[in-house]
Amino acid sequence: MVALSGAVLVFVALSSWLLPQAVAKIFGAATFLDETLSAALLLNIALILLIWRGSQVLSRQAQVADDAQREVGMVAVHDYATGLLNRPGISAIIGEKLDVGENISLINLDLDNFKKINDLYGHETGDITLKEVADRLLAVTPDHSCARLGGDEFAVLLSGEAARPENTRAIANEIQKAFGEPVSVCGTITEISASMGIYDEVQPGSAIADIFRRSDIAMYEAKKAGGARIVRFEPAMEAQVQQRYKMEADMREGIPKGEFVPFYQPQYGIRGSNLVGFEVLARWNHPSGELIEPTDFIPLAEATGMISPLSFSVMRQAFADAKQWDHSLVLAVNISPVQLTDPHLDKQIMKILAETGFPAQRLELEITESSLLEDTPLVLRTITSLKALGIRISLDDFGTGYSSMTQLKAFPFDRIKIDRSFVFSMLDNDESAAIVKSIASLANSLNVPITAEGIESDEMRGYLDEIGSMDGQGWLYGRATSKEELIKLLPQIALVAGGYDIENLKIVGEPDSPSEDQDSEHEVPKSAAG
Repeated sequence: MVALSGAVLVFVALSSWLLPQAVAKIFGAATFLDETLSAALLLNIALILLIWRGSQVLSRQAQVADDAQREVGMVAVHDYATGLLNRPGISAIIGEKLDVGENISLINLDLDNFKKINDLYGHETGDITLKEVADRLLAVTPDHSCARLGGDEFAVLLSGEAARPENTRAIANEIQKAFGEPVSVCGTITEISASMGIYDEVQPGSAIADIFRRSDIAMYEAKKAGGARIVRFEPAMEAQVQQRYKMEADMREGIPKGEFVPFYQPQYGIRGSNLVGFEVLARWNHPSGELIEPTDFIPLAEATGMISPLSFSVMRQAFADAKQWDHSLVLAVNISPVQLTDPHLDKQIMKILAETGFPAQRLELEITESSLLEDTPLVLRTITSLKALGIRISLDDFGTGYSSMTQLKAFPFDRIKIDRSFVFSMLDNDESAAIVKSIASLANSLNVPITAEGIESDEMRGYLDEIGSMDGQGWLYGRATSKEELIKLLPQIALVAGGYDIENLKIVGEPDSPSEDQDSEHEVPKSAAG
């Protein structure tokens, strides 16, 4: 602009001198035009035009740069797929409202089973579904800030009167209602629902991270309750999460230390009066001195990816123990559905068998019916590979899941286990009795052996004996106990079971250290550790 101003001044000076002479000459006056000054004037005009053109180009470039900067700013705080705010965007608004002391509440919502939509219909359908969810959120909360936090997780920030607890709950209910209508995408009808967590006790000076964390904690409580629910944050939830984190840290430290140990529950032939083997059940010898049941740690191990190292540790100890026992005794070990989707499971078990010298023919792996629903081709390949090693495969908790005759034929099971819930109630419940008889008849037609779980009385044993030949386990025969106590208690267990002959059992191992006997047997979440 300085150059342009200078050029204009020169133009004014030259033109004020030359223009009057040029005009006079045009009208016939005898005047002399200085050619040098005329040339300078023309050059000055050209210079003015050049500078003006350059300034226009620079102005347009500056406008483009400003637009790009604004676009970058928009992208930085907005989600590309849905057009909603993203986490930094809604965080900035939360910060602004906290600074001025405005009352706020946050609804954190996570879509239920969204992964199945991607898996079944593809990511394009998933993205369209996310956009539909965003549109419905905006329709319900047009005056409030909505954000996609990532994946299938969203948030709604309420302020003012809307942030009052009763109003926040009402808005959450409206959102849930809006999600009740199916989504139609590319001819596919998809159901959607969401688990929601509410944090409506935001105090002045609260940290933004704490607001997100507490609404997130409440949301996960809604998921744990089965999904499609709304849960309001309570301080006790935070304490539970901290306890969970501590347990997770203790588990990560305890697994390599061998704190998770095998307990053994005996399995008998109901008619043959013979001990046929043991089911391996995990216990946690916590450093505090407490013996922790698997119901308290198996779900956490599965959720945090620790189930495989935990179960392999317990397997290794159990194989080393049982290697010294009579070679007719079988070890039954539960495998988690999570582990069955590991394509290297067979190699890992083979490695442990080789390290301990335990025969594969004495190992029976138990899988639950729910495992068959995970990834059927992969599960079938894994089971087939394990059987090729000589390992037997048992279908556990039969009757509680979704197994069909087709699956029983497709999967090469070596044993079916009748769930304890049917055995426990079969004497008093005609439906349970009919189920037990049907399973026994089905197994007999497939020529597959049976084990009945949860036998607690001679009356139960006698009823099952009348149905057909099968093995059994339960409190009648003995509760799960450590190797050391097992060696000492075997004769007593035989007496409780009615004087069964155990002369063929030859345990030659020596106890390594004393252990407390377990007071009660609990059904274990089905995993190799359990």
